[in-house]
Amino acid sequence: MDDELYNNIKRVLQLEHENAEHASRMLQEAMNRGEKNIDMLDRIADRLLDSMNGFSGEGEDMYRTYLDYIETFNPTEAKERKNDLEYELGYKTHVLYAAAMLCQKEVEDFTAANGKPAFDVILHEYIPKVYDITKKTASFLFFAYFAHHHSLVELMSMLKTITEETDYVLDHVEEYDDLMHYPRETYHPLREDEWQLIQTIAEHNIDLYNAHPELNKDLLHNVFGS
Repeated sequence: MDDELYNNIKRVLQLEHENAEHASRMLQEAMNRGEKNIDMLDRIADRLLDSMNGFSGEGEDMYRTYLDYIETFNPTEAKERKNDLEYELGYKTHVLYAAAMLCQKEVEDFTAANGKPAFDVILHEYIPKVYDITKKTASFLFFAYFAHHHSLVELMSMLKTITEETDYVLDHVEEYDDLMHYPRETYHPLREDEWQLIQTIAEHNIDLYNAHPELNKDLLHNVFGS
């Protein structure tokens, strides 16, 4: 590493440290006085997210303390934020990469209408249009299902198995750089209701397609070339 790059990273780390320290003090003061305006609290807490997603990774402990505080007067908002945080910090995004791996295996024998491998079209043309990680995961299952090798229930079982093989998932992350939601080495297993939500979304998408095949035929034709 050259000196200029080293010094730039050092400055960024210092700025992130100062930002996290300042935001933590402000947030603690607001909680100490019993502040319950979540919009105002979020504006402070979001500064911790910047550091948590930066080079330093600082601020997670205080942010979780903040979420515990919100839970004392608004459990619904706290639960939503805790769920989002697990994916935002990469503790549960292993499932997205596992879904990509599963989908790639299921569609490997197909060539898209444009002559490219079917998975390349799925990964680069369709998945980027979906912004929610759970919905991205369900979208991979949707395409895997229409490869007609396995039922959705079977695919869900396979997905769970791959997701839990965290070392395998982490070893193949770079093959799916476009997903951008990088998993951490630490994996926090999904709750049963989170697994169920993925399956429910996939089922919904499959049912919608089956109910209106004439409206959606171009979708599968573009991907599977038939």
